[in-house]
Amino acid sequence: MRLDRAHAETLLQRLAGRKVAVLGDVMLDEYLFGEVSRISPEAPVPIVRVLREQAVLGGAANVAANLKALGAEPILLGTLQKDAAGDRVLGLLGRLGISISGLVLDPTRPTIIKTRVVGQQQQMLRIDREEPGPPEAAVLLGLRDRLTRAVEEATALIVSDYAKGVVCAPVMDLVRERCAARGIPWIVDPKPGHKALYRGATLMTPNTKEASELAQRPAKTDAEAADAGRAILAELGLQGLLVTRSERGMALFAPDGDHAAPWLIPTEAREVFDVSGAGDTVIAAFSAAVGAGADWREAAMLANAAAGVVVAKAGTATVTPAELLAHYREQEAN
Repeated sequence: MRLDRAHAETLLQRLAGRKVAVLGDVMLDEYLFGEVSRISPEAPVPIVRVLREQAVLGGAANVAANLKALGAEPILLGTLQKDAAGDRVLGLLGRLGISISGLVLDPTRPTIIKTRVVGQQQQMLRIDREEPGPPEAAVLLGLRDRLTRAVEEATALIVSDYAKGVVCAPVMDLVRERCAARGIPWIVDPKPGHKALYRGATLMTPNTKEASELAQRPAKTDAEAADAGRAILAELGLQGLLVTRSERGMALFAPDGDHAAPWLIPTEAREVFDVSGAGDTVIAAFSAAVGAGADWREAAMLANAAAGVVVAKAGTATVTPAELLAHYREQEAN
C-alpha cells in the first residue's frame, strides 16, 4: 500500500508545472523560539527568553507553498491588507516565486497572524490576530473575478477553509458552477461548521476529529471511520473522502469503489516532531497528483508519504520532490 520510488518519481514529474488554484484564508505564521529557565514573579507562568524568530506562510498560503515545493504552479486566491503582516506575506510569496495576482486587498480587516511561542522545543502559547467574517461587497467582487480567471487555467482547485471569511456561500456557489463547467476537481480541507458550503465537492480531506464532527458520530476506529465516512459522503454528495488519521494513516473512499469500506493506508511517519501544517501538505500533494491525472489511490499514497516527511520537521513546513524520493530510497534500503 505504498508507491515504489520509480512510480513516485514518475508521478512527481507529471505534476511538475501543473497549475492548481488554492482558495482560502491567507495567513502569516510567526514562531518565537526561546528558552525557559524560570517562572514569572508576576504570575505563575513561565518566562520565555526569545532567541530566534521565524515567519512563514500560513493557511491557504502554506498550501500554495507546498504546491510550489512539490513542483506544481499554485494560483493563490484570498485576501490580505497592505499592513506590515501583509507585506511580509507578499515578500515570502515573492521569494518562492508564487504569483500574487489572485490576491485581493481588503482594507477593512488586518492580515491574519498566528504567533506560536516555543520554549524548549515545546509550543507553549499561540496568539491569534484576526477579524473573521464575510468579505465586504467590493472584496467579494474581486474574489469572484479572480476565481473565475483562475479556474480557466487550473487542473484542480483546493478550498483551504479556516473559517475566517473567504470561504462563504457566494464564493462557493461560483466554485461549484465554474468547476462543473470546466470539469475540474475541487477538493476541500474543511471546517465542520461550514459543511453545507461543501455540498457536491469532489473530495474532502478531514482529520479524525473533523470527520467525527462532520458525521456527528465517532470516527476513531477503522469501523467508526468507515461509518462516519459513509455518512459524510451521503449527506454532502461527495465523490470521495480522504480521512487523515494521524498514527493510523489514512482512509480513502474512492469514487471507483462502492463506499462500503474505505481503502486503509498505514502511516509512513517514522518520527513525529510537529504536525503543524501536515493537512496542507496532504491536500497539496493529493490535489496536484489528481490534477496531473493520477489515480486517487496513487495520489493518496503520495500524499501519505509527503505527510510522513513533513511531520518530522519543526513548524509549518513543506516537502520537495528530492526529499520525497530520498524517503522512498530509505524505505527501499530498509
